[in-house]
Amino acid sequence: MDYSMLPIFGEADIVVCGGGTAGVFAAIAAAEMGKSVIIAEQFGSLGGSATNALVMPIMHSHIPDRNPQCSYIAHIVREKLEAIGGCINNGANFDPLLMKAVLEEMCTDAGVKLFLHTFFADAVVENGALTAIVVANKNGLGLIKGKMFIDGSGDGDVCVRAGASYTKGNPETGKNQPISLRYIIGNIDFVALKEYVQELTARVGRDTGAYAWDDGAYIDCTNDGKSAFNDVFDEAIAKGDLVPEDKAYWQGFVIAGRPKCLAFNCPEFFDDIDGTNPDHLTKTQVLGKQRVIRQLQFYKKYFKGFENAYICEIASMVGVRESRNIITEYVLTAEDLLLRRKFDDMFSQSNYPIDIHGVKLRCDINTQVADDGKPWYEIPYRSLVVKGFDNLFITGRCLGAEFIAQSSLRIQLSARSSGECAGIAAAVALDKGITPKEIDGKEIREIMISKGADFLD
Repeated sequence: MDYSMLPIFGEADIVVCGGGTAGVFAAIAAAEMGKSVIIAEQFGSLGGSATNALVMPIMHSHIPDRNPQCSYIAHIVREKLEAIGGCINNGANFDPLLMKAVLEEMCTDAGVKLFLHTFFADAVVENGALTAIVVANKNGLGLIKGKMFIDGSGDGDVCVRAGASYTKGNPETGKNQPISLRYIIGNIDFVALKEYVQELTARVGRDTGAYAWDDGAYIDCTNDGKSAFNDVFDEAIAKGDLVPEDKAYWQGFVIAGRPKCLAFNCPEFFDDIDGTNPDHLTKTQVLGKQRVIRQLQFYKKYFKGFENAYICEIASMVGVRESRNIITEYVLTAEDLLLRRKFDDMFSQSNYPIDIHGVKLRCDINTQVADDGKPWYEIPYRSLVVKGFDNLFITGRCLGAEFIAQSSLRIQLSARSSGECAGIAAAVALDKGITPKEIDGKEIREIMISKGADFLD
């Protein structure tokens, strides 16, 4: 399609499409390397899944006794949030509204030009390189031109529209992981909830998924039947107060700076779960709100402490765990994770478990985890370089990885470091006048370390 007559909305050295976790870290890193940077973001705020989909807390790397951030920007974000009471537990639990504000402040301070309320529509490609993205906002259709492009859309939208190859869903079934619509409940009496939890765990003889204290709680239940709440959910389902899907995955966390509140990682949907299908996303938003209301009524009827509780917030963005994964110069496999492979050009280290959601959590892999004395796997720089293109990076949960591997590396720790790495690499490529695949990933990691990123030896 000929877009040559469209107006130019903006132009920069590096254009980032998507202002989620990976996109923001990419933009800040690139701007701090001295490049002009634009972010085009469909929502009216930054943070993506972490803020607009209420995906919290930040998961631990599961590296025993260590939790390397593999990102210098992550440390700055934490410091800024701590200064305003916006995070606890070493930054893992955060306030999503304050996270939005911190990320936006950091972008503007770094000189990043923000195009919020701006939707990506198409990619303009010439001779294997992007020259512009087509966007739509209140001014109509227009172009944002750049020299380097970073896809932070979460679904690989830019890569796909540009013609990149990709995989999607479980290769055996073609089905994606479940999607969720998260929410926050406020005005919970945690002292009363603690009393209820103590009574419950004493009655059922186990405390799995049922931990409460005077000013907070962690609660969960799944279909594995191990949770202390298992019988409570079964009773509610039998009486028609819940449906079986409500029990399949239910989880509540505390939120930094929000007393009397819990953030819930549910309801989860197991059908119509293609995060690139607008009909599926619409259905999740509509039915999800009805389920949230049903779950609140369940709390009020069955739990102490929820008598005066109310819904504070329902996510404006559907929580998508997995959709497309772009084919890159290196595609990470399940064996890479389980054998704990190390790469010379790595930018991230993690030991987060393979985490495939469904009606039952499962992982049908027989390979034994390797024990090399270094209990983590690494993600190589090459998994960010889109195959077949001279100026395009992919970041976040849709970087180059097979389905099983993606279920581990989709967490925010990996997304943050992927963005930071891509942003620095894009700047280095421009400085040297080379393509992304000609870059030595070791050099990018050394720059990250020089700025304060931490890695394990």
